[in-house]
Amino acid sequence: MSDVKIIGPAVPNIPWQEPPAEMKGAPVWRYSENPVIGRNPVKEVARIFNSAVMPYEDGFIGVFRAEQTNGIPYIYLGRSNDAIHWEFDEEKIQFEDEEGNPFMPVYAYDPRLVKVEDIYYIMWCQDFYGASIGMAKTTDFKKFVRIENPFLPFNRNAVLFPRKINGKFMLLSRPSDSGYTPFGDIFISESPDMVYWGRHHMH
Repeated sequence: MSDVKIIGPAVPNIPWQEPPAEMKGAPVWRYSENPVIGRNPVKEVARIFNSAVMPYEDGFIGVFRAEQTNGIPYIYLGRSNDAIHWEFDEEKIQFEDEEGNPFMPVYAYDPRLVKVEDIYYIMWCQDFYGASIGMAKTTDFKKFVRIENPFLPFNRNAVLFPRKINGKFMLLSRPSDSGYTPFGDIFISESPDMVYWGRHHMH
């Protein structure tokens, strides 16, 4: 692993497997014991996938898209000591508003998880008069507070930069339509406060 450079804090326990001989030189290979997570490790969940994992305390934490047995996707929280063996909360993440009142999306899928300074942010796709970006923040993975939707519908696939640039939050997103989106331009936007977003540029 000496030829791999990770830009960020050191993660001494990051899982790593040397590639098999026939894959030497390949940029990507699949872990030999895949799938790491079984199809439905949580009661009332039919399948779980599209994880967003990062180091947390002495192990790892992640948010996962979990489609329930009724077909509605929500976000579930998982914890692991080694990023390979996972334990999941039995209940989906319970979001609340700034006053502590329940504030659950109609559905939530394809989460991202990013730490900016001392706050962890979760982004996902949800219904807001059509497919749109949902966001929430936490500092302890116990209380999850939803924050303002950054954009009008239709938009999805948001990715927040892990650090501010010139004092501004930076966010990538993919404006879409109400269907399967036969286009895929990615825009970058900035915000001073995670509420008001502007300076949208296509990249």
